[in-house]
Amino acid sequence: MTRARSLTRWLIVSLTVGAVALWLLAASLAANSLRVSLDVAFDGGLRETAERLLPLALDGFRDEMGDPGEQRDAHEIPLYDDAASEYIVYQMRLPDGEILLRSHDAPATPFDVPLQPGFADSGPWRIYTIGSAGRDAFIQVAEARVHRSQSLMGSILALIWPIALLIPLSALGIYLAVRAGLRPVRALSSEIAARHAANLTPLAVSNLPVELQPIGDAVDGLISRVETALEAERAFASNSAHELRTPLAGTLAQLQRLIVELDGHPEQERARQVELSLLRLRTLTDRLLQLARADAGMARASEPVELLPALRVVVDDARRRLPADRQILLAETSPSLLAPIDIDAFGIAMRNLIDNAISHGTSDQPIRIEQYEHAIEVKNGSPVISAEVLAGLTRRFERGTSRPGGVGLGLSIVDTIMRQTGGELTLTSPVLGSSDGFSARMSWSWPTAKTNE
Repeated sequence: MTRARSLTRWLIVSLTVGAVALWLLAASLAANSLRVSLDVAFDGGLRETAERLLPLALDGFRDEMGDPGEQRDAHEIPLYDDAASEYIVYQMRLPDGEILLRSHDAPATPFDVPLQPGFADSGPWRIYTIGSAGRDAFIQVAEARVHRSQSLMGSILALIWPIALLIPLSALGIYLAVRAGLRPVRALSSEIAARHAANLTPLAVSNLPVELQPIGDAVDGLISRVETALEAERAFASNSAHELRTPLAGTLAQLQRLIVELDGHPEQERARQVELSLLRLRTLTDRLLQLARADAGMARASEPVELLPALRVVVDDARRRLPADRQILLAETSPSLLAPIDIDAFGIAMRNLIDNAISHGTSDQPIRIEQYEHAIEVKNGSPVISAEVLAGLTRRFERGTSRPGGVGLGLSIVDTIMRQTGGELTLTSPVLGSSDGFSARMSWSWPTAKTNE
């Protein structure tokens, strides 16, 4: 199963990575620009040093040693008086390459670059060469390139450290900004999720950001279409009840009168069979209308409803319809029965459960109804029903194997009503604590059902 992607996480990670990448790119460009600037600055320093050093070195050498063309050993003249390492070294050379003077840390061998004015690189050295006016002497000023690398790294570290410190702060800022930016999305989602099936009022799209208004408008359009469909379902149920029940009632009345008139006639039995078919058709019509109402989403109540008085009315009505040898026992274990279900839908569900128990339960055992605070259970005697058969009893037009007379919709209607009200229909066989029997339990998880209102 594919894991759902978090938009918040994706935005935070993408923006953070993008910001870090841009900072690193900017740092890279800055480092390159810094390298070029440092090279220019260091080269300028080499040139200035050479230009200042050349006349001083010539004058000093001539005063001490005479003509530069005379044969002599190279002398060391340090650039600094202390013993610290020299960052810049020099060699004063004759046109033939002989070293006349050099600084303390300068190599004893000539630099491997031609005696031509300008910059050159030789091994670890960056060298600038300048000659005297008569080209009778040259001075070469050199700097170790490692010094430039060290200076560049120091500058880059000074540039990167603030960025490294700002990355977590930026990530936090991006996180807070994304959370704040997506707050209207979460509010819209919560408002839609919190609505029950009966709440079809439009959303408050005027308070939404511009980017979310198309979604809000689309949801409102969907709600409007659903409401129209539900109204059509309600109209169909109402019109069907009038159009189907009235003719059926009239036909049954005429048929029952005919049965009386045919007393003792051979055709009376055939008329009774027609009466049974019409009664079954009436039952099927009632169940279909109940199913249409349940499918229309009218079962859920906006607030928890006290159902105990309605339960007593339904049980009393069922007792009046029972033969004298059948019993319905009601056990009230709680002073209230609360559930987010329309009271008419509850009556439909209970009548279907009781009718199922009457039709399929054994006549020698009473029907037991146990009431709890958020649940109700109907039990009847019956042979053990297999798990495969139990699993199919809530499917539409699925009938059990005990009696063929049902229409296969009663338990399906109850299951539909329970799912719409956030509850659950549980079928069990055998009954808990017994070796046989059948149990149908309607239960609502509280406060879960309450929070879904």
